[in-house]
Amino acid sequence: MDYMVASANSDRVTIAQVNRFMPWTVGEKIHLDEIDCIVEKDEPIIELKPSVIGDTERAIGENVSKLIEDGSTLQLGIGGLSDALLLFLKNKKDLGIHTEMFSDGVVELAKAGVVTNRKKTIHTGKFVACFLMGTRKLYDFVDHNDDVLMRPVDYTNDPCIIGQHEKMVSINSALQVDMMGQVNAEMIGRNQFSGIGGQLDFVRGCSRSKGGKSIIAIPSTAARGKLSRIVVRLDEGSAVTTSRNDVHFIVTEYGVADLRGKCIRDRARTLIGIAHPEFRDYLTKQASEAGII
Repeated sequence: MDYMVASANSDRVTIAQVNRFMPWTVGEKIHLDEIDCIVEKDEPIIELKPSVIGDTERAIGENVSKLIEDGSTLQLGIGGLSDALLLFLKNKKDLGIHTEMFSDGVVELAKAGVVTNRKKTIHTGKFVACFLMGTRKLYDFVDHNDDVLMRPVDYTNDPCIIGQHEKMVSINSALQVDMMGQVNAEMIGRNQFSGIGGQLDFVRGCSRSKGGKSIIAIPSTAARGKLSRIVVRLDEGSAVTTSRNDVHFIVTEYGVADLRGKCIRDRARTLIGIAHPEFRDYLTKQASEAGII
């Protein structure tokens, strides 16, 4: 659903494609009266191939899973880290889904009885998302499934809606985290790499949730181990996606850093502790020279 309803309501001409391969879902609708032209074209839906999960992703997934309690409601991102996390949730009970998107891994947990949505504070029993991307396995699961509720992004990503869930947990990734806890998930230097997505919406929503947690999961290095993703300062020209005042947990393959309530000196020491071991002395020296520790 993402921006479709808002777009259809604002466009002067609305054209809809009818495709028999599209799953049928419940939730927000665009009425036929709002459509000017209909194009009938049957074509297979784009499928997202499963991510390659390596040792780093597995270690991060295991560390993140330790923060997730039974009965939590999850927001998941896209890619290898989210897929790896799902491998370590098989012993959890009564998890729920309120997210921008979900993929095949959630289907596996649902079929295993791990994701039941029974403990969700609102939309109990329902998977809530604004878009779906995966393989045919996912699309067949959601087709005519009344338990899957598709809503526009201005609903799924509203922090006031997110915060109504108890034990709401968001899991997102990033490109860099600096010693103050500022998160850059958008830029490599001055170059735009991706959009902001729903990261900040869910981070702030989780801060409103009773028992909520927001998690930034990030490999400790980039460029095949040549660069540390934990840095003293973000690269010049980079944007701050999530501010230091919003950030809660940072997780790498080397551990978990809980930054909430910590001063800058303690944040720096905690983050250095989960950086790649080869960069810890260098980061400590840089932080000391910058007067941070």
